[in-house]
Amino acid sequence: MKAYYYKAYDEVGRKRSGTLEAPDRHAAGQELQRWGLRPYFLHDYHDFRKLLRQREKKRRRNLIIGGAVAALVCLALSAFLVSYAGRDRPPTVQEYSETGILEPISAALVAKTPEERQFGVEMYQIWHSFVPNAVDGVQVSSVLLTIHVNRRIHRLSENDLEVLATNSVRAFQRRFGSAACSLWLFEDEQKILEVDYNGFTKSTRVKAYQ
Repeated sequence: MKAYYYKAYDEVGRKRSGTLEAPDRHAAGQELQRWGLRPYFLHDYHDFRKLLRQREKKRRRNLIIGGAVAALVCLALSAFLVSYAGRDRPPTVQEYSETGILEPISAALVAKTPEERQFGVEMYQIWHSFVPNAVDGVQVSSVLLTIHVNRRIHRLSENDLEVLATNSVRAFQRRFGSAACSLWLFEDEQKILEVDYNGFTKSTRVKAYQ
């Protein structure tokens, strides 16, 4: 007899899951049907547990790698910001560009890979749906999403803008699986909003410069 893990619907359509023993997979499926269940997932229990362990190991490895990359980016950024300590304003796009942290925006969309470009297009469309013609450019790079806007963005309330930015950085994290990432919002070369996502605590931190 072998152990099998199943997921199934019962007679009223509720999802059920569990384990049962049977000589083979076919017999396990028949047994579930005798119980009045309609299985949509049926797998050897030990193989299934092994697969889960492999996925968890991969997820942790990605978190570690992503965290290391994010730490290096943050370290470089922190070193750069030290020189601006005490100033009333954050660095401008030009000042960020001179350090290599940001590339100068020379087009509506700046991205290095097809996946990043597609995400940038989606971000542009989403923001445009909330505030038409408010976005001048989108830059997708590594663990940083940068959105350049114009004064039309102020048609949104501060609360709505923070919600939109927070949802955007969460979508960015889900798409690329980064352990940590950030969204920077610029208006007329000046940073007006920053949202940081921490994958370990699954929390966001919002800092407004307006």
